Amino acid sequence: MAAISIVRSALAVALGMVATAVRADGDLVRFPEGYDKGVHYATVERGGIREELFTSREAIEAARSGRPLPSGTVITMEDHRDGKLFRYVVMEKRAGWGTRHPPELRNGEWEFQAFHPDQTVNRNETVTRCMTCHKSREHQDFLFTLDRMKAAQ
Repeated sequence: MAAISIVRSALAVALGMVATAVRADGDLVRFPEGYDKGVHYATVERGGIREELFTSREAIEAARSGRPLPSGTVITMEDHRDGKLFRYVVMEKRAGWGTRHPPELRNGEWEFQAFHPDQTVNRNETVTRCMTCHKSREHQDFLFTLDRMKAAQ
């Protein structure tokens, strides 16, 4: 019985560490100043939510040519709800990033961060939801909008 309690305690501690590791804590991804001067490559509408997606010209060119998106790629999503800016979500790819996450969550070298409309880190939001969903797009560099990047002007 004591062994079961020890295992349960260890599991609880490990799960707590994973949850802490994927909280929006601002330790890697920073708000990308001037993101809106990059390429606006997609608008996604779902119900009352409108998402505006921006990235760099370098990322667009890599996607068009079929190359992997380069280290340093930043994708910024403006999340609008009921006609107002609700939040920003940012994906950033850097060589060596992503290793702090367990394999079932890891999105290659991408990290995610959520920001309030005033561009401060939203410390109450976890990015596990982002990672879990984007994991299904591993064959497309973890992106749902890779085809739109390829078609962007």
